[in-house]
Amino acid sequence: MTSIGIHVPMGREARQPWVRAALFAAALALSLALHGLLLAEFPSLPMGRPLDWSAKAKPRPMVMREVRALPDLPSYVQPESFRPENPEAFAAVEPLQKSLLEDLRAGAEAMEFVPPPPAEAAAPVPEAAADLAGMDFRQDILEIEQQVAADELAALPRRVEPVLERISGAPDITLPATADAIAAAAAAAEGRGDVSLQSLSVLSHAAPPAAAMIDAASQGELSAADRLREQGQMLDEKAADVTDVQPIEQLLAVEVSTYQAADEDALYFELAISRAGVEALPVLPKDVLLVQDCSESITRTKLDFFKDGIVDYLRTLTTADRVNLMRYSDSPTLCFPNWQPVTADSLADAVDFTDDMRARGQTDLFSPLQQVLKIPRAPQRPMIAVLMTDGRPTMGTIDSSDIIARFSKLNAGEVSVFTIGAGDRVNTFLLDLLGHNNRGGSWIMPLREQIPLAVARAARELSRPVLANLDYRFSGDSAAEVYPGTLTHLFLDRPLRLFGRCPAGQKTAVLQIVGESGPQRRDMVFALDLADAEAGGEGLRREWVAQKIYKLINDHLASGRAETVQEIRDLSIRHNVPLPYGADFPM
Repeated sequence: MTSIGIHVPMGREARQPWVRAALFAAALALSLALHGLLLAEFPSLPMGRPLDWSAKAKPRPMVMREVRALPDLPSYVQPESFRPENPEAFAAVEPLQKSLLEDLRAGAEAMEFVPPPPAEAAAPVPEAAADLAGMDFRQDILEIEQQVAADELAALPRRVEPVLERISGAPDITLPATADAIAAAAAAAEGRGDVSLQSLSVLSHAAPPAAAMIDAASQGELSAADRLREQGQMLDEKAADVTDVQPIEQLLAVEVSTYQAADEDALYFELAISRAGVEALPVLPKDVLLVQDCSESITRTKLDFFKDGIVDYLRTLTTADRVNLMRYSDSPTLCFPNWQPVTADSLADAVDFTDDMRARGQTDLFSPLQQVLKIPRAPQRPMIAVLMTDGRPTMGTIDSSDIIARFSKLNAGEVSVFTIGAGDRVNTFLLDLLGHNNRGGSWIMPLREQIPLAVARAARELSRPVLANLDYRFSGDSAAEVYPGTLTHLFLDRPLRLFGRCPAGQKTAVLQIVGESGPQRRDMVFALDLADAEAGGEGLRREWVAQKIYKLINDHLASGRAETVQEIRDLSIRHNVPLPYGADFPM
């Protein structure tokens, strides 16, 4: 059997480990180079590097491979500097200027300098301050003015009276004399009558007697009787000389009705003052503010009735009036920022403001009342505020007594407040007293359907004010107790009513009412015949009792005294008059 094999020379086999080692080294070097290139191009690959290697790695230098020129920008042009002179003109004038300077220099060198002569005397030295007193001319001016005044006084006409000797014991202060005393003294001076009777007050206390003093005073041009009559004319004063109040009782009429109470020694009476006839006082321009409650307590149906009444009220205003509207629930809102004259445009805006009223939110009554007081009031124009509400506040000041007392004190009768309410949930106590204490009144209707009628009645009765800010007084001998204490304005279409009580034997009384008619003050004086007055009924006493209860309630609101409440109860029981307002009565 024959064997077959490959024959390799020994020298080549000995060289194979070297070749393998060299190839391995070359492969290792190539691998390291590739890994280094990868680490340089892809630094985000960790590949076993430390975490802070990127922070320690040095940034590679930027190599600029290509340079491109930027486009040429418009060159900056330096503006010409401001030169007020004209270089061309100055170049033409420069030779002439040089020649003038040369001529001046040559002329100055040719002139011979001559020094000025020395002063003949030294400059005067100012005098001391004490020596300047003689230069003050104020005293001379005063002397001239005094002389002028003396000359003017000397030129005035005058009557020289003889000097009267001082009479020992004569009084230094003379008491006023009556007309009877002056007449008696004049008669005594003429030889008629007794000088010891009814002499002048200045003469009745003097010594020597009156006749001697009359003789001493009769040395002038007038006789003693004429002098006394001249002095007595000072007592004959006319109304226009001592007051600016004009009487107007001839333009007004007063109706008197009385009631003689059988169970007491008292006479009750009512006075109703209205215009006497066609001739009337001038109607005053007025400012009217209509205030509407728009809270949830005013139902939508009731609010619609009020809105109809407001639109009708606006139609009654005249062009001499001014108007504004306010709606409120939890806060007040005015239609106009200021009073607006009554025009077609202002009335249209007022109607739109009324149409936008909605019943929503709670009721804060005292805030709109405070806003009413902030509205500016014009002199000689009565301001009338008509408040339409149920009088049931639910937020803010909710106590009726607090609202009445605080607002009435702040208002002080400046704004005349009238209130309108309807339905069975109206707070009549709040509405009545709020109007009664602020030169106003109230209209409380039992049914909500009657709201437009109540608003129309208010518009009619309040349309023509003729006398504002009224005040009254009775003669002291009448001993009358009269209410209300604060009067409303006098309106041509709204009689002014007073209720009084006096002793049963009273026959007459005198009433004076003073008010303002624009810039003019006017008064009314009425002589009342209580004996022949028209007979009234028991209702007069009940009305008087109700008015006195108003007064006592106000006293209670102001003082809080328990005695006042007891007096109200006693008055109600004695005259069989139920206490008003039911549960709303402030007990």
